[in-house]
Amino acid sequence: MTLATLGQVGERISERFTGPGHLRFIIQPLVAVLLGIRDGRLDAKAGVPPYLYRMLLEPEQRRAALRGGLQALVKPLVIAVVMDGIIQVYVLRQFSLVGALLVGGLLVGLPYALARSVTNRLAQRRSQ
Repeated sequence: MTLATLGQVGERISERFTGPGHLRFIIQPLVAVLLGIRDGRLDAKAGVPPYLYRMLLEPEQRRAALRGGLQALVKPLVIAVVMDGIIQVYVLRQFSLVGALLVGGLLVGLPYALARSVTNRLAQRRSQ
């Protein structure tokens, strides 16, 4: 993928914020945050380090952490990618798999990982 392709995807993403389907930019991250809070609490009870810490700084736990995160997010992530594909065809009259994956990942994956990590950290501090 070239920088020009990424630039085109970025331009097209801004077109998705208005018009049909714009509420998904609120609903999908909200669902991801709620799932992250749930899983962050479970992580804290299990005594494991925060999710992003394990993903970035503990290579031996990275695979298990990624697998657990994907299991929790598979349905919301698929819904986000499919919805973005539908919106692309409806609004932009074209489809970009890269764009759908980027938007789906950003709307679901990033809020989930942040919420899971922050919730874990807060729950651990509160229990001390």
